[in-house]
Amino acid sequence: MGCCSFGRLKSSLVLLNILYMLIALILIAVPAFAYSMNYFTSYSLIASLIGVGGFLFLFSFLGLCGALHHHQVMLFFYMVVLGLLCIVQFASSITLVAINDEQKQDILNRSWDSATNVSRNEVQHAFDCCGYDQNTTDSLNPVDGCSELPCCLDLYLTSEEQCFLHEVNNTAVGCEPCKAKIEEQFSYAIQVSGTVGLFFSFTELIGIILAIQYRNTKDPSRALNFPGHGGFAK
Repeated sequence: MGCCSFGRLKSSLVLLNILYMLIALILIAVPAFAYSMNYFTSYSLIASLIGVGGFLFLFSFLGLCGALHHHQVMLFFYMVVLGLLCIVQFASSITLVAINDEQKQDILNRSWDSATNVSRNEVQHAFDCCGYDQNTTDSLNPVDGCSELPCCLDLYLTSEEQCFLHEVNNTAVGCEPCKAKIEEQFSYAIQVSGTVGLFFSFTELIGIILAIQYRNTKDPSRALNFPGHGGFAK
C-alpha cells in the first residue's frame, strides 16, 4: 500500500487542495477590492489576476473532487495539469531568481518607454518622483504630471522640467528620478516572486506524488464491499 495509508493520502490531498482554493479566493478578492477602491486602474492586470485565481479555484475543485471520490479520471487529469504547472512555475521562478542587474534595468527601461502617460503618472504619484532618469530616457519621453506631485508643489514650481532634482544655493531641491525607487521595488518583487514560486512548485511536486500514490492505492471500503475489486473508480 506504500508508506502512507489510504486515509492519510486522502486527507493530505484534500487539505492541499483546500489550501489552493483559499489562495485562489484571495487572488480573486484582493484585486477586485483594489480595483473597486481605485488602488489600481490597470484593468488588464486586475483581469489577469482574477483569471489566474479563477483557474486555480476550478483546478483545485477538480483535485478536491477527485480526492474525495477517489475518481481515477479526475485524479489523472489533476496529475497531468499539476505536473505541467509545476514545470512551468519552477522554470519561471528560476528565471526570476537568475535575472541580473543589467537585465532588470533593460526590462525597466523598455517598460517605461512602452508605458502610457497614465501609467507613468501612477508610478510618479506612488513614489513621489518625477521622470525616469531625468536624462536620456526623459528627453525621448517628455514627463507629464510632475507639477502636481507633493515634492514639486511644496516648491511652488509650475513647469515639469523645474520639478527635476536640482541645486539651489548648494541645496538639492525638486523631485528625485523614479529609476532608483522603481529598481529597488522591482528587485524586491522579483526576489519575493521567485522564492514564492519555488515554494509552490515544491508543494505542487508533493501534490503530484500524493496523487500518484493515492490513485494507485486500493480503497479499503470498496475492497471489502466488492471482493476482488481493485478499489479503482469506474
